[in-house]
Amino acid sequence: MANLHDCLQRAVDAGQLDQVRANGARWEYDQLVERYSQAMPRHQAEATAVAHLKEATSRARRSRRHMVLNQLQSMVRIRDLIGNSPDPAVALKNLLEFTEGSGFTGESVSSLKNAYVRSINAGLNDVLKATGRNLLGKSRDVALLKDVVRELHGEATGKPRAVQLADAVRHQQKRMRQAFNAHGGDIGEIADYGLAHSHDTARLRKAGFDTWAKEIAPRLAWDRIIDKKTGQPFAAQGGRPAPAAEAAFLRDVYQGIVTRGWDDQFPKMTVGGKALYNTRAEARVLHFRDGSNWLEYNAKFGSADPFSAMIGQLHGMARDVALMRVLGPNPKLGLEFASQVATKRATTASDWKLEARVKSAAGTAKTMLAHLDGSASVAEAESWGRFFAGARQVLTSIQLGSAILSSTTDLATIRIGAAVSGLNPNNVTARHVQLMASHATRETAARMGYIADTLANAGSTTARFTGEVMSGELPELLSNITMRASGLAYWTDMARTAFKMEFAGYLADNAGKAFDQIDAPLKKLFTDRGITAADWDLLRDPATLFDAGGGKTFLTAHHFLEHQAKLTRAQAEGLAMRLDMAIEEQMEIAIPNASLEGTAFVLRGNKPGTFAGEFLRSTAQYKNFALSLTLGQYRRFIGRPTPWSKAVYAAKVSVGLITLGALAVQLKELAKGNDPRPMDTGKFWMAALMQGGGLGIFGDFFSSETSRSGGGIGETLAGPVAGLASDVMRPVASNVQRLIEGKGTLFGRDIANFARYNTPVASSLWYTRLAYDRLVADTLQSFLDPEAEQQWHRQMRRREKDYGTRSFWPRGAATPDRTPDLTNALGGRP
Repeated sequence: MANLHDCLQRAVDAGQLDQVRANGARWEYDQLVERYSQAMPRHQAEATAVAHLKEATSRARRSRRHMVLNQLQSMVRIRDLIGNSPDPAVALKNLLEFTEGSGFTGESVSSLKNAYVRSINAGLNDVLKATGRNLLGKSRDVALLKDVVRELHGEATGKPRAVQLADAVRHQQKRMRQAFNAHGGDIGEIADYGLAHSHDTARLRKAGFDTWAKEIAPRLAWDRIIDKKTGQPFAAQGGRPAPAAEAAFLRDVYQGIVTRGWDDQFPKMTVGGKALYNTRAEARVLHFRDGSNWLEYNAKFGSADPFSAMIGQLHGMARDVALMRVLGPNPKLGLEFASQVATKRATTASDWKLEARVKSAAGTAKTMLAHLDGSASVAEAESWGRFFAGARQVLTSIQLGSAILSSTTDLATIRIGAAVSGLNPNNVTARHVQLMASHATRETAARMGYIADTLANAGSTTARFTGEVMSGELPELLSNITMRASGLAYWTDMARTAFKMEFAGYLADNAGKAFDQIDAPLKKLFTDRGITAADWDLLRDPATLFDAGGGKTFLTAHHFLEHQAKLTRAQAEGLAMRLDMAIEEQMEIAIPNASLEGTAFVLRGNKPGTFAGEFLRSTAQYKNFALSLTLGQYRRFIGRPTPWSKAVYAAKVSVGLITLGALAVQLKELAKGNDPRPMDTGKFWMAALMQGGGLGIFGDFFSSETSRSGGGIGETLAGPVAGLASDVMRPVASNVQRLIEGKGTLFGRDIANFARYNTPVASSLWYTRLAYDRLVADTLQSFLDPEAEQQWHRQMRRREKDYGTRSFWPRGAATPDRTPDLTNALGGRP
């Protein structure tokens, strides 16, 4: 022991080691010797302690070197991309989300993340079909899912199916771990690692350390938990560490969870947070004895169900790999470096306008990164954040049950997007119909690697309209039931799959041509997105094409990755992801989700649980989709090469959206029990225009002073949450006023109308809302409101005045009294 202490002191005296580190090493050494002396002779304990300290130090040094090299490589790539881009301000944002026509040829985090997610889902096709969520948001086979979790943790179940599915999950875990490490991470391989754990902070805080520690300690595999001081396990197989060491370790973990890492951080004048390359390694601190113990602990202290934990872990890795691949092991520093490169380019050129734009774009890019990595979604006040997120999810269930009728406008953007990309729009439309009708076609798509989003994420379609990421279990369940039962999730999944399948067929059609001879739209796409002639020669290898039978072949990224033999796995994966990324970007313009830049523009950095954050999230609800649609189409319009091509594109998009917007308006009228609206008025076509742009509710104000739900323009602009608050407060205020004036109250009418417009699922779904309105809400109002029939008559006259249409199912009637008068669409009644 003295010899090591003497060595450390000599290193300090020679200036090779500072005193603080030397003292730390002495302390760690003494602790190890004391621990090891309990199991071996003193001299052996001293030698073992020295060996383990050297090993731990060497491992840390190697990890650091690997990270630094990757960060330097990222800096070289970022400097080249920003320095050579047509507009460095635009390029900064393109690092996070691609903008068509920007001239940016590098990879974008958002597109790359989506490509990795699709690739993971393709590899988990059987897992998703067997254990994915059903209409109620529960696993299709709970018992099988639990057995898969047990197998992942090395617990034999004797169930061949569970073994097969666990192997598929384990393969994707290994793949993403290797990709993470390839870009600067440091995650060691651990056999039967199982699933990462997402702890419910609120439950841990409520339980307290003693209760939590008593619950988790016997469930842990201490022989697989590494003591950071030694780099060695805490105990031998099946054993547990000494009580003091166990308690100290668990208390450190507990404090890290309940304080979200602030227990070992100090306020400082630097950007907070750990580098991304460190986070995944640190998340693997706890290891459970087996899958059963993981499941039992998760039921008490977990924040995610087993399916979400399994898929969420892999999708989270996809995001992290994309961030590190584009921005380096520390993405925040990578983006800061990019901002400085852009600023230097602007200032050295004395372009002060560009400097101002770079400064603005850098701020936007940082906000985009915060929304992408999830830091902008961490609630300041978690209880309020969950409350309002839940309210928005419930409102989604209440208000979007007929959104599929509005999705007819997708056909316009899909067809225009297909034509721009070089596809035959008619083929895409036909494929969409075929996928919706044919199970065999859907199976073919799955074998090609095209998996429906909702199989892997029950909230994906809701997020398309709301962008919501945090809510309680019941609100999420209600919104997902509405999205799925309405058919919107299915419609969107099949539209996206149709676009990708036809693109894969288009690629295969060009596979026999050299790069210089391929179709012009495809060549332009490849050139814009950095896919070279050499890349194309690899991609078009006949051995990598998917054979669907009947002479039909497809070129898909997933099939190429799994069947090519000319590249290393890492090289093949890089090329496959670039191809899939390019297709993803085309699809996002044709069938948009909520855009990252749009989210950053509306919400800025305001977090959930704050007044500004919740107000802006309410305001933006349902509108982000329209903003994404507008941004995508506007940028594609700007990217047209000539004034004539711009005019032609604008005309095609406008005509398509307005025409299908008109169809959506009429379908929604029929769903409400009304005849079609007259189409010979300007206010109808203004409503169709707004509907085509994804803001159908604003079309109401061209015909009436209130929206379809009775709110004014102010409430509509403020968003659904404000509208709900008004729905609650307005009747109270009005009835109090009536009491003051000595008039009778209308509480019965108000209760009935609140149930009419605010019942989740039933009052929302397009095929149930009319029956619910007439048979339930009208019956309730007629019972509670003595003036019900007079009010219905006034409403009918007002609707005829505002919209020129009447109801074919009269208010209060048990059945319709006639069929819809479709001729009313040709002109209003006299």
